[in-house]
Amino acid sequence: MFKSIIKNNISTETWADLRAKKRHVYSLFKKSKLDPSLKNKNKILIIGVADYENLGDHAIAQAQRVFLEKVIAQGHNPQYEIVEVPLHTPLRHIERIINNDDVILFTGGGNLGTKYGFLSDLYLPIIKNHPSNKKLFFPQSYTFNEDGDSEKLMNTIKSIFSKSGKNLTITARESKSESLFKDTFPENNVIMTPDIVLSLNLRSKSNEITHKSNDITLMMRSDLEKTMDIELEKMLISKLDSKFSINNTDTVTSYEITPENRLKELNKKWDEIKQSKVVITDRLHGMIFSQIAGIPCIVFDNYNSKIKMTCEDWLKDVDNIIFVDSRKEINIDDFTTMVSNLIGKPVPQFDIATKYEPLAETLKTFIK
Repeated sequence: MFKSIIKNNISTETWADLRAKKRHVYSLFKKSKLDPSLKNKNKILIIGVADYENLGDHAIAQAQRVFLEKVIAQGHNPQYEIVEVPLHTPLRHIERIINNDDVILFTGGGNLGTKYGFLSDLYLPIIKNHPSNKKLFFPQSYTFNEDGDSEKLMNTIKSIFSKSGKNLTITARESKSESLFKDTFPENNVIMTPDIVLSLNLRSKSNEITHKSNDITLMMRSDLEKTMDIELEKMLISKLDSKFSINNTDTVTSYEITPENRLKELNKKWDEIKQSKVVITDRLHGMIFSQIAGIPCIVFDNYNSKIKMTCEDWLKDVDNIIFVDSRKEINIDDFTTMVSNLIGKPVPQFDIATKYEPLAETLKTFIK
């Protein structure tokens, strides 16, 4: 009963964070699932792979693996084994399998910063202990706090990162983060590509669906990253509901998802999006799922402008992915007309080969 009261009075993501902390404590007593024989193998480790409820992060994990498999195939280096290490794997288990020749990759998203504890608890010790290994962060946003409490931690991070020098590559996923990473970590290699999920292509399957079950799929946040006024959102939804059929969903589930069943769960969500004529969202990966599935989308910004920057850097010339600044006045009737005009419109494919070339070329140098 007490558990239900808490769950019903906090946001979905806050509940997910609490569950993640609980799993972390449990993980300290876990036996390792990593085969000790991996210590002696040529491998590429992907550290921090999602093992929780956020489908956006699971899509990052899936895209990372697909992208890496293509790079390995192009480089003709099948001797490298890809080993995905879930986020809640205790550090001591990971350290037991790392050797001096391993390529160490850290999962992308918004975890290179002080917003979450991933960097301090897991990434920093590995980077500190293995300065000579080739290391890379998949596309990231800069999420370091700038308050006084973070100054000591930032000095520690800078010191540890600097000792890896050019052996550590940070991939920014938009220009604002690229500039901040370059200023903060001048000794390291900084490149820029889009969020890794944009490297996926769901078009062949989406084109098979001719009948759409819903006019609109709605994916709106209920956490602190939200910028849209709640009352305005209610009025918008009420107006849309009077004209269109709406499927209200999210990219965060109410249950845990493991790396083993992530593709099954992702396909369920992607099929849900493909059954829609338009997507309306304020989630970065809600917008990206729309793009890779070829579904028109209206997207509102979040608190740190990662959506705005992604649109400006990578999608500003893409037809029918429309950014709306929810901090500015929105006319409800005009918005409804915009939705009507998007129905049936095409969304061009993303230029994967060109946009991801810096990342592909960097990874090739690691496994040559």
